[in-house]
Amino acid sequence: MSRGIIFAVGLFALTLLALICIPRHLPVTSSAGGHPAFRAHIENGHLTLSGAMASEEAKLAAVTRAQELAKGLKLRVTDNLDILEEATPAAWETAVPALLAQVALLHQHQATVSLSDQTLTVKGTVATGEARAKLLHDVGASLGSSVHVQDQLTVAAATTTALPAAQVPPPVHASRAHVQAGLDDILRGEHIAFESNSAVLTPKGRAVVDKVIPALKRSPEATIEIGGHTDSYGDPDYNLQLSRARAESVRQYLADHGVTNRLTAVGYGATRPLSQDRTRAASKKNRRIEFRVKEER
Repeated sequence: MSRGIIFAVGLFALTLLALICIPRHLPVTSSAGGHPAFRAHIENGHLTLSGAMASEEAKLAAVTRAQELAKGLKLRVTDNLDILEEATPAAWETAVPALLAQVALLHQHQATVSLSDQTLTVKGTVATGEARAKLLHDVGASLGSSVHVQDQLTVAAATTTALPAAQVPPPVHASRAHVQAGLDDILRGEHIAFESNSAVLTPKGRAVVDKVIPALKRSPEATIEIGGHTDSYGDPDYNLQLSRARAESVRQYLADHGVTNRLTAVGYGATRPLSQDRTRAASKKNRRIEFRVKEER
């Protein structure tokens, strides 16, 4: 057999081997077709996002919201989300940020939510049956009736042994001072931010309010005043109305996220400044939301 024939046969064999083996090791590109899917899994202080979204915007919104929530819950976030550039966006993709806020209410040891096609599966542990019903209702409301919710939640209270009525201890209510101290600790160094000249909470503002929710739910008997304050620039009447609207926006956000405390929203405008200085730092300090635990009457 001539050298030319041997060379040609060898080249053909190498080409065939390359065609068979190399594609197995090439990465799959994000432009491949498919259906959007989403999964958020919390385990031992780690929040992992996986699946594939139909657009960069949908992925960014999901990752941003997860990172905001993770700061308050002290979770590490891993982003394993892909993008399906040629896929048709799923109707539920825009609701993923709101869905993540509900995931944060589950027990932080282990919890999972997954979305595929038109089915949502929720797995984790909640404190009570009422909390379970509330979470499922809120999840369903955020996703719409077209998505079927598969409930795989467990109730922590259901695993405890029930005591006879005579032996059930009365509920222990935290003192007013204790609840106030807890809120002050959470908000120390934080700033609940709004869009400029608006009562709309920014993503960072929502993330700070999210930190308050667990503390209020632990003391549902506490009556809370939400006070809105502005800086001294501008018309006093306008500042008063803006401060009241911002306090009401926070009150509504808390109510929408399952807080059952008696909440009142009050606007003080610029009448109670923390600083009299005419600097940017002083103005920012004076523009604030305060939580005050009120005495029962």
